[in-house]
Amino acid sequence: MRNKLERRFLICTTIIFLGGLPLVLKKVNIKDSLLILFMNGYTNAIVDRFLVNRNILSYPVRFIPKEFKSNVLFDFLYLPTVSLWLYQLTKNDKPFKIIFKIVSIVSSLFLFELWAEKNTKLIKWKKEWKWYYSLISLNIRTLFSRLVIEIINILDKKQKD
Repeated sequence: MRNKLERRFLICTTIIFLGGLPLVLKKVNIKDSLLILFMNGYTNAIVDRFLVNRNILSYPVRFIPKEFKSNVLFDFLYLPTVSLWLYQLTKNDKPFKIIFKIVSIVSSLFLFELWAEKNTKLIKWKKEWKWYYSLISLNIRTLFSRLVIEIINILDKKQKD
């Protein structure tokens, strides 16, 4: 019964993220959007695969469990979409404000991961994994993604001049 509720939860959140993705894509340059989505998905998959293969964390309830040990929805849809939205939100901000917004929002979203780990079978951390590792990792990955896009935009602008 519990797994059914968790699967429904995954379906509902997937519908919400897929529904919101076109709204976010519409407001950001397509080059930036694709870079953010693909780079984020790629880095998430690498980090997740590393952690899952070393039994540091697991996803007992997930989509396509026979094919993937990681949470493909989080890796390729949820976090990339949030990163794209954060890029849109910080596109015209100065560095300190960008860092502040990203850390504030990602840290707020992390509270959901913490709740899910305690109350569902969507994610399970092993004893050596501490909550703050996830918090730091999510923030670093999101900030890194934002930094890379900014560097690419600066280089692109210099090349056009």
